[in-house]
Amino acid sequence: SSSSLPAKSPFQMAPLAFLGAAAGRTPVFGKGEATPFQSDFCEGTVCLVHKSSEDGKLVTPQELTDVLEVSGPPTACWEIQLQVRFKVVPKGPVFVGFELRDGPLQLGMFTRGIARAVLGVGQSMARQRGADIRYTLGDEKEGERPHIAIPVTAFLRMFRSDGPVPLPIMHPDKNGTWHLSQGSWQPIERAADLFDTEHYVTLVFNTTYIDFYLWKFVSIPALGSLDLATLCGSQALHTLIYDDGEDGRDAGEAEDFQRRRAFLEMELLPPHARHEQDEDVAR
Repeated sequence: SSSSLPAKSPFQMAPLAFLGAAAGRTPVFGKGEATPFQSDFCEGTVCLVHKSSEDGKLVTPQELTDVLEVSGPPTACWEIQLQVRFKVVPKGPVFVGFELRDGPLQLGMFTRGIARAVLGVGQSMARQRGADIRYTLGDEKEGERPHIAIPVTAFLRMFRSDGPVPLPIMHPDKNGTWHLSQGSWQPIERAADLFDTEHYVTLVFNTTYIDFYLWKFVSIPALGSLDLATLCGSQALHTLIYDDGEDGRDAGEAEDFQRRRAFLEMELLPPHARHEQDEDVAR
């Protein structure tokens, strides 16, 4: 439990992210707590489990370590479980995207090369899962937002149920799709009509390559670690689950951003913004 963390640990006190729009945002911590959300097109809960450290020493409670080790080895830096019930049936592919909203990436010749290398790793990982990623660096067209997105069908684990289930879901298999039937998870095919307005679907994503607590890329092949601020500056990283709008046209281009239909929005905070929230959350 959170009580096993040091009493004044910044990881314990400060939220890593906020759910929702500017008004009425809900803090999200990395301690495995299920945080509910509600939007015009979707409802559900978010559970973020992130390893934590205090002066370089791992202090993640054992029950959270168990969640992260399901994907390993190597153990993931974090895992997010998104349990959603769509209020409208998505049109076409559903994506999870990460974008910056306050300006383009801070790219010189060297950092542009790094960005391309990181994107190349991401593209390779996506193709291993039978998917392609969308991305733009945000400096090619006026009004573009730096953005990277991958279809949620590339997620290794999905769990469908007739109603909400407690998070985090613990399941020993690393890859597959399951339906909750008579109290147990039964394997099913990942069909094209998996998403409807009746069932709850829990999307599970984790990675060893990004540490949001430290705000770094880590263990990147041929690169090692890299501070996210090298590319993002002081900006927060906005996460969305979206489709391409009611007509289903490709909203990957900058001029189509307004047509995206966002089912979930979450703002991941860089460390400086995280600590600015400490006192407000503590109250």
